[in-house]
Amino acid sequence: MKMDLLQSFLGWNLIINWGVLLLWAFILKFYPDFMHKMHSYWVPISREAFNSIHYGGMGIYKLLIFVFIMVPYFVLLIIK
Repeated sequence: MKMDLLQSFLGWNLIINWGVLLLWAFILKFYPDFMHKMHSYWVPISREAFNSIHYGGMGIYKLLIFVFIMVPYFVLLIIK
């Protein structure tokens, strides 16, 4: 029973985290000026640095989703 609970938790966690990543990418793609204006209000940052930081952050976030959520979820699917 505990394996089923863990698998369910990882499945929902995967869906939620991919949703956050897709929302982040959507906002950055279709509203880049709004995002840059909102962030540069607090910290003066160039557009190139802003894009690099967000692109790198999305890559790291996606890698963490793969390593800590997706791989364990599929391992539990295989061994079940």
